[in-house]
Amino acid sequence: MSYIKAVYMDLNECCNDFVKGIELLEQSSIHDASNFFQRACHSVSADHRFFSKYHSYYGFSCILSGKYEAIDFCRHAVQKMPFDGDICMNLARAEIFLNNRLEALSVIKTGLQYSSNHGGLQKLQSNLGVRKRKPLPFLSRNNPMSIALGKRMRKMR
Repeated sequence: MSYIKAVYMDLNECCNDFVKGIELLEQSSIHDASNFFQRACHSVSADHRFFSKYHSYYGFSCILSGKYEAIDFCRHAVQKMPFDGDICMNLARAEIFLNNRLEALSVIKTGLQYSSNHGGLQKLQSNLGVRKRKPLPFLSRNNPMSIALGKRMRKMR
């Protein structure tokens, strides 16, 4: 899988622990990044505007460390802030890491509805190979008529 940046937002408004965690995550120092994300989580209240983002990154780093139950941090963050592309991207990457491809595609779709220009979500979507719409939606993809029509439509493009 090609490289996907850890964050696509301006970090100037985030706390220093979060910024340091991002730097460590991009350097693949997962355990240290997780510690900084945890500190960032504890530095804000539940109603802070970055609370969900900090928890999303903390959950993602925990999953990379082998603590798979941390997926709930990411899922809860997306429930609270589905319009934040970075939060959706973290859940999608976590679902991919846990081999939940359908869940990842669902989260990517949700994230792109709100953040259609989010580079990370777009890259994840192309890496997962999302299929185009079927030429005849009422037929299965394996139907010979659907296959023939699909090939003909691709040649016309």
